[in-house]
Amino acid sequence: MNKKKIFALLTALALLFSCAGLAEEEPAKVQIGVYTIMNKTGEAVTEMKIADNVTGNSYNLPFAGDGVIDNDGLLILYYDIPGDEDGNHRLTLSFKTESGREETFGTLSIEEVQIDLLAADAMTGATPIAFSMPKPEKTGTYTFYNQTGEVVNSIDLIDNEDGATVHAVFKDGFAPDESHTIVFSVPAERENVSLTLQFVTESGKTGTFSTLHIEDVPITLLDVDSVSGATPISFTAPN
Repeated sequence: MNKKKIFALLTALALLFSCAGLAEEEPAKVQIGVYTIMNKTGEAVTEMKIADNVTGNSYNLPFAGDGVIDNDGLLILYYDIPGDEDGNHRLTLSFKTESGREETFGTLSIEEVQIDLLAADAMTGATPIAFSMPKPEKTGTYTFYNQTGEVVNSIDLIDNEDGATVHAVFKDGFAPDESHTIVFSVPAERENVSLTLQFVTESGKTGTFSTLHIEDVPITLLDVDSVSGATPISFTAPN
């Protein structure tokens, strides 16, 4: 069974990943935590929340489609903080499973790490998660620019071989003239990987491009109705 990856981008800084209105300002220095969260609970996870122990902000993480992370599914979470902090910034991760089990881990650091959400009988003491190092991967980094003229609700990157999907959701929507960066990783030994890119706008328009490679590249999303030919994207950044 193919598992959907859910990509969520949260920030302690306003509009960090937006280029709108920042052309003449120096970009903020940030620390970024990257969390690959694997569901190993033995059941679906129906709710998950990140709370910032310093700012007090909390986020109910948006899930894809049916509102769950299936068992053995994953969520890729990015969280950023100001770059000049002293390394003591902590987050609280909490989750609830389909059976009603609720767990919390209150001292998550800003780091790049894989987190396994554990089944109750796999826990060591009171800790509901385990940390592990990800397997070697190669990663494509795609910086998307929204030139569709409307809000983009979601972006999907779909592996054409095994169907694995990164479903990118945006807390406040992906507004026109903003940019967001999304990554897609595959095992390092795989060759000739191709992806399908699909995006859906607020009005329901869908754009699709089916031969995207694992690479670092800018991608401008275009108005589906105004493009010539069948390609609703451009591999250049806006001027």
